[in-house]
Amino acid sequence: VHAYLELAGDGPTKETALLPEIIAGVALLALALTLASHLCAHVFLSRRPASDGPHPPVSLLKPLKGADDDLYANLATFTRQRYPRCQIVFGAEDPDDPALAVARRIRDENPHLDITVVAGADPLGRNPKVTNLASLSRFARHDFWLVSDSNVRVRPDYLRDTMACFADRDVGMVTNPFVGVGERTPGAAMENLHLNSLVVGCMSGAELLTDMACVVGKSMAFRRADFEALGGWAAVKDILAEDYVLATRVHEAGHRVVTAPHRIETVIVSWSARRFLNRHLRWGQIRRWNSTRAFAGEPLLNPIPFALAAALAGLPWVALAVVALKIASDAVLAKRLRGRAYRLRHFALIPVKDLVIAGIWVVAIFRRRVWWRGNALRIGPGSALIPERFEPALAGRGA
Repeated sequence: VHAYLELAGDGPTKETALLPEIIAGVALLALALTLASHLCAHVFLSRRPASDGPHPPVSLLKPLKGADDDLYANLATFTRQRYPRCQIVFGAEDPDDPALAVARRIRDENPHLDITVVAGADPLGRNPKVTNLASLSRFARHDFWLVSDSNVRVRPDYLRDTMACFADRDVGMVTNPFVGVGERTPGAAMENLHLNSLVVGCMSGAELLTDMACVVGKSMAFRRADFEALGGWAAVKDILAEDYVLATRVHEAGHRVVTAPHRIETVIVSWSARRFLNRHLRWGQIRRWNSTRAFAGEPLLNPIPFALAAALAGLPWVALAVVALKIASDAVLAKRLRGRAYRLRHFALIPVKDLVIAGIWVVAIFRRRVWWRGNALRIGPGSALIPERFEPALAGRGA
């Protein structure tokens, strides 16, 4: 700005002279808010799960779609739960889905467990995951349901710690914080870096500072009666963010929505960069159309773009300090979550990932098309889905 004004024949005005300081101030504010969200995560992770209490029978619904990374190992962890009574229902919308062979192997290797495998699903709506879940639900026999994604890996006390939250009769839905593990490719590394920083910070902040947890469908438990009173799967059959919408409706019905302190692992091993972009563009559009005010504030939890602007404005030391502190905080939180540090090459990806996320945020403001699980759709208010024919620029494999 200064150089442009000098070339134009005018000196910098009082307002433009303050521009670098304003940029630096915003960068430092964004860093402070980011560190605060990480502090929330550390505080929340210090809580111990309340394993004592009633442990009602639960039907565990596991929707499958394709052969995820380490799918067999992920599914097998659910057969080792220290829980008195659990039914597991695996299923895929496509009866020829290769994930069904893995599910049948799990069933055959555990004849002592109550495991059902469902191949195929009757058409329901435009959200393919909801269609699959509606099919699985027909085989659920218990009064509590827990939805869990196929790329999730859990410890033996997962069900005990999660279901214990229902000892409070006011609780209507329970979710879990999750940590990204297993990265071997740059796309997978960026996904896990993001899950282990901004996402876990936001989930922890929502749990500690608001009256409603941030629910993600990777782990979502609720009472069958409450769910059916809200309209069941038919009520969200054409909604992209069915997990967010269901949690909101449970909360509006007068129930508490909480996060259990038990961490689960999301196994992301060999994602491409395109899949990472596609995933977070879809998530950005979900937030854009479901919670506009929160979406508008998201850049203040990403200080790296402001640090770059500070460097370009002639304040390189401010930029370096912001970048260094952001990387250090991400690394400390991730080690707390994972029990081990990142590899050195992943540290360089942190600012790259944050700049990419900033670009995705801008695109999500204007873009209304999504490509998900092989389906071309248009997204509207409340993340309502509308069919559309198009060739998606980011049509990688859906997550």
